[in-house]
Amino acid sequence: MPITMIKNLVITASLILFLAACETTPVKQETTVWDDPLWQKHYKRLKTFETYQLKGRIGITHPEDSFSSNFIWQQQEPNRFTFRMYGAFGQTYMILKVQPNLSTLDTADDEHYQGYDARELLYGVSGWNIPVSLMQDWIKGLPTGINKSDLLINADGTLQQIKYLDYVVSFVRYQDAELPIAGNGTDGDKTINLKMPDKIRIVQGPNKIALSIRSWEIAVSGD
Repeated sequence: MPITMIKNLVITASLILFLAACETTPVKQETTVWDDPLWQKHYKRLKTFETYQLKGRIGITHPEDSFSSNFIWQQQEPNRFTFRMYGAFGQTYMILKVQPNLSTLDTADDEHYQGYDARELLYGVSGWNIPVSLMQDWIKGLPTGINKSDLLINADGTLQQIKYLDYVVSFVRYQDAELPIAGNGTDGDKTINLKMPDKIRIVQGPNKIALSIRSWEIAVSGD
């Protein structure tokens, strides 16, 4: 199976170091409320863009399995994105392409699969339970649904934690990124500083996913 070949490419020592680093306990900020102006300003800015790319590493831990790899996430529009996992020397492990009503998965040994539900397709081929559709919001630091009682908001106006269904999503750290804003024709394009997630932990019972994001590229937004 494709998953067997993938696992043989993993260096156990690097996986252990990566997962250990992602388990570092963050220094938590004081929390604030949904109507806090800092959060409302940050939330609205996050909603202005839908096209972006991020690169980093992902660590996956299940009761009987662990895996780590580099990844690239390219978001073209809502519910249309490409998620590629690859090794240290650029060798692709798998490419998941998601669009409305169809998801496809191509593996390193040229196997091709397709289905309607991206999470179920990925789980069926690899055994990894990754909520990729929900992650479209989470990787941006946006809540899925708006149940205010299930959110913790940092005093600086970023998310600290989300509880959604049986998932707990913790935002361990943020990095500075630039959000391009289209100019008015005389001033040209501008950028504003924006805090984007740097480390994220996703826990569902015994299953854990750790994301360590190296870089963000955000497309220009209109007025």
